[in-house]
Amino acid sequence: MSKQEFTPEQLKFKKKNQRVLLIVAAVFLLPLLAAKLVLSMGWYETGVSNKGNLVTPEIQFTETANAALPAKWRIAYSMPEHCEEACLNSLYVAGQLFHALGRQQERVLPVAIAGVGSAQELPELQADSMVTLVYAPEAQEMLAAIPEHALMIIDPVGNVVLWYPGSEDRRDVVMQGRDLLSDLQKLLKLSRVG
Repeated sequence: MSKQEFTPEQLKFKKKNQRVLLIVAAVFLLPLLAAKLVLSMGWYETGVSNKGNLVTPEIQFTETANAALPAKWRIAYSMPEHCEEACLNSLYVAGQLFHALGRQQERVLPVAIAGVGSAQELPELQADSMVTLVYAPEAQEMLAAIPEHALMIIDPVGNVVLWYPGSEDRRDVVMQGRDLLSDLQKLLKLSRVG
């Protein structure tokens, strides 16, 4: 068997076909390789729009625990035994967030949830603070999994939706408060409850 010999025109045509095939293959493979590189290098941020921390595992208040709280959206804070700097910062931000809501204020109430073993009264807050102390031991017990001094968003049905860490540095808590405000405004816009 002899090797088939190609004329120069056939060789030129064959090389052109190979080049077209390589270009077509590159058009399909390059985007796949680029996507793989972006994902493996961590350059892609997923489409998460919330800035707070999702509560996992989810916490949903029982009917009695939820009935002890106002029937609105709540910016909540679980009162510790002694209210020190981090506690004061969280309560201050909760009060300021209420004012920042503007016309959405009627749908939201900032609450400090007290229970057995926690402070039973609010420390002295600013005169315009709307933070309300609510004695709800069952609700506070259910919030034990949330880090201390955290602010939370609780919906009117009793679902603890998001939490934001507290801090002894007021600037940090104010920045977390901005994130909470952004998330709460989105939730209020999308919600038909409360």
